[in-house]
Amino acid sequence: MLGGLARTGRAARGRRIGRRRWHLWSVLGVAALSVFVAVALFQMANLYAEGLGLAGPGIASPTADASVAAADAGDGAEAASTPRDEWRGGELPFLYQTDPQYRDAPYAGATVGEAGCGPTSLAMVYIALTGKTDKDPAAMAAFSEAEGYVEEGLTAWRFMTDGAAELGLSSHEVPADAGRLKEELAQGHPVICSMRPGDFTSTGHFLVVAGVADNGELVIHDPNSPANSARTWDAERVLAQCANLWAFERG
Repeated sequence: MLGGLARTGRAARGRRIGRRRWHLWSVLGVAALSVFVAVALFQMANLYAEGLGLAGPGIASPTADASVAAADAGDGAEAASTPRDEWRGGELPFLYQTDPQYRDAPYAGATVGEAGCGPTSLAMVYIALTGKTDKDPAAMAAFSEAEGYVEEGLTAWRFMTDGAAELGLSSHEVPADAGRLKEELAQGHPVICSMRPGDFTSTGHFLVVAGVADNGELVIHDPNSPANSARTWDAERVLAQCANLWAFERG
């Protein structure tokens, strides 16, 4: 009887050891899988960041590093624009209406920070197409008001056509079609969109489409959001929220 009990005890201890070994290998397996997933996600993030800066032929979007860094400020908060000494013809800078340099300038009965998305968007396009540095968001807002492109506290759509022409730019409307939009971008024509409420605004808004990233999505320069400017956007999603689009080139 004692021998039987001893054998039974040894068998039980063997089963317990077996269970401990199985548990140990399970823990090690989960840990190894977690490390593999973390490394894979890190590599994918690096590839995504590298592709974000591409904006298509003709008009380049500077690397989004500055926009990514400013994204921590949050939508509508202070943001750092591309410095003036880095403005170049052929490159669309990141300009933000909430940048402390420009935000308090008067515009449309309010300020550039509150209502200056239109002038800030056109300032980006103007710099990229002309290489000139005389029209920052505040100066472009003053030009818009002086020339009568403010209506009922809003930037009139005429600013994107008649106003652009006064600045030496040529513009034309573009249908809300992804193929046509990407064709304009491929020709080096940045596109300004008037947005309806959705991802980018709760009322109305202007932003610039700079080009197409490696992943096939759109590179956006949102004058009110470093966060929106730091990522790419599905073309159909953006177009579904557009009230109008204008493509620009030097006149």
